[in-house]
Amino acid sequence: MRHIKHHKSGTPGNKIRRFFSRPSRGRRESNRWLLRECSGIQGDVLSIGSESDSDRQGDFYRNYFSASSSYTTSEVSPKFGCDLICDVRSMPQIADNRYDCIFCNGVLEHVDDLHAALAEMTRILKSGGILLLGVPFRQAIHMGPHDFWRFTEFGIRYLLKDTYEIIELVGVEGKKQGTFPAAYWVRARKRQQ
Repeated sequence: MRHIKHHKSGTPGNKIRRFFSRPSRGRRESNRWLLRECSGIQGDVLSIGSESDSDRQGDFYRNYFSASSSYTTSEVSPKFGCDLICDVRSMPQIADNRYDCIFCNGVLEHVDDLHAALAEMTRILKSGGILLLGVPFRQAIHMGPHDFWRFTEFGIRYLLKDTYEIIELVGVEGKKQGTFPAAYWVRARKRQQ
């Protein structure tokens, strides 16, 4: 059996590691969409479910929001070192109409009461504020047993219909005819109240 030596540069070991750690097509497509959508967001931004805030391509999502006044990270557990520790289903420490934008990626599928989570996000988002929401459609189960939901385009429209105007809804990874997207991204504006 031949052993592959792991050298510092340009060797088979490093090439293999780089190949397996390469971001998925869906991740790259999502990040391209986000870069375009986030660059003009102004005001205060709350990232929900931030973990380390890594875009998994060598940057941080906070850098995508180049025109924002502030960017606050949040997570349900203190282990990630985020700015806020909160449960998206109930965030009493955040005032009504506090944020101009909420960025929520890969969170709602892990929330048992997604209606409570959406109501809380809506409560803390200013009228006319922007919701950037990423949700899975065709993804493997992950973070079980806390993986409850998958979302169709129609389900997303239904969830947001009463309080948001959908500006853009796109599927990522699955543009070939006959395939289904891995996830959806939504840019929606909270209706004036």
